[in-house]
Amino acid sequence: MGMAPFTEADFVLSQDKRNEITDGLTPAQKKMVEHWMDLHEVLNRGDWDGMDAFFNTDTMTYDNPNRPDLGTYFVWKTSPKGLWDTFPPSIYRTVKAWGRGDDEVCVLCHHHGKHTGGPYMGVQPTGNELNVLWFSWLKFRDGKIDHIYSISDVLTMLKDLEVIKVPQPVDPYK
Repeated sequence: MGMAPFTEADFVLSQDKRNEITDGLTPAQKKMVEHWMDLHEVLNRGDWDGMDAFFNTDTMTYDNPNRPDLGTYFVWKTSPKGLWDTFPPSIYRTVKAWGRGDDEVCVLCHHHGKHTGGPYMGVQPTGNELNVLWFSWLKFRDGKIDHIYSISDVLTMLKDLEVIKVPQPVDPYK
């Protein structure tokens, strides 16, 4: 799936778009994905205190092989704030969703911003766009997020932000 053309307005999901994303899910799964999309609205306006209501802040854990340093909720919470400061407008949207049972969903998401706010991995702001697709597996407990496992397209992100040069093969098997 390539990145379809978009505008920042696409990050404000209408109820029709939310219904399209949650189509086919059970009522419990739809509620979890709606919770996640509501969280994105809070993040998109930089409400760092408001985001706490979406999580079991005392037990929530976060796993991502690219960010092993972000294990607990309050440590992980620093990441969206850092992204907000470095890549304004730093906005998020859910693109697709799948469910399993009454306490698990998987979401495909898109994060957009522009490298204008400050250095990132030693690179001064370039104005380059940040467009990262990622999957998160979300586990809920008592109606709140209790675990997130995320995997994202970090290679493309680091290339786009000019942190690393990535050779682009025509046929990598020749």
